[in-house]
Amino acid sequence: MPISPTRQPSQLAQVLVTGILVACGGGDGGTPPATTVIARTSTSSGDDQNATVGQALALPLRVMVTENGAASSGVTVTWGTTTGGSLAPAGPTGADGVATSGWTLGNTSGEQTATATLSGASGSPVTFTAAALAGPATAIAKAGGDGQTGQVGTQLPLPLQARVTDQLGNGVEGFAVDWAASGGTVSSPSVATSVAGISTVNVALGGTAGPITITATAGALSGSPLTFTATATTAPPAGDIVVVNNGFNPPAITVAAGTTVVWTWGSGASGHNIAPAATMPTRSGGLASAPATYSFTFNTPGTYQYYCEAHGAPGFGMNGTVTVQ
Repeated sequence: MPISPTRQPSQLAQVLVTGILVACGGGDGGTPPATTVIARTSTSSGDDQNATVGQALALPLRVMVTENGAASSGVTVTWGTTTGGSLAPAGPTGADGVATSGWTLGNTSGEQTATATLSGASGSPVTFTAAALAGPATAIAKAGGDGQTGQVGTQLPLPLQARVTDQLGNGVEGFAVDWAASGGTVSSPSVATSVAGISTVNVALGGTAGPITITATAGALSGSPLTFTATATTAPPAGDIVVVNNGFNPPAITVAAGTTVVWTWGSGASGHNIAPAATMPTRSGGLASAPATYSFTFNTPGTYQYYCEAHGAPGFGMNGTVTVQ
């Protein structure tokens, strides 16, 4: 029987509809998954603040959660820090998609970090930074250079250092420490502390052998004034050099041609040697510790540099010069 012409358009329409459904995925099968994003709020996020150690930041930390670009409410964000201190979440996100937390800094000065985490969200975790500032200065203590020995008329091998701290032991920057010496001269009468809380001076010994006293005064701080001691010894005869930790005393000498120069390791000198910057003096050998001596005779006029291979280099660090006339 021939196909009725009236049925052909209906069949064609059905085929077209089926094809469209297949191409579009049919029903809701083509809806893309939701995209959740967490980020600092565009304004007043609370990032990059500063406060004294142990204190709360002035502004809360703020993040915004969105789903497919729209604010997402009722979402719980996890707040945390690995640098000390604490965070106090204020609850899930509000209608605006914003979650907040108050941040109380830890007790160690320097940069601290906090995070806002949302599992599965793009941008997670969100990181915030803050500068924890040292509190007011409360104490001063020795930080190095006490009890040294040097020859009269020379500088002590190591600088003297004092450290100013707050009540939690953090170094306080910019605090002026006054220095003075009896039997010697300090490189500066007042030196402000570094970012680590350290005030540093060098001390030149006077012309008289014996004990000297150096003081570091920091107002009414606990521990002030500090008293450092040093000992000035008689200068050795020309041609004699004392090897001390991190230096040679004296660092430069002038001798006549034919002089035998003797290096003597001073008390406590450990792990040093004499090495030529060029040809003379010959190398003393490996690193040695007191008691030890080394000698070399300079017969040819000229200027000769030497150094310790462990603590210097030609013209740098633990080095010295012999001028032969």
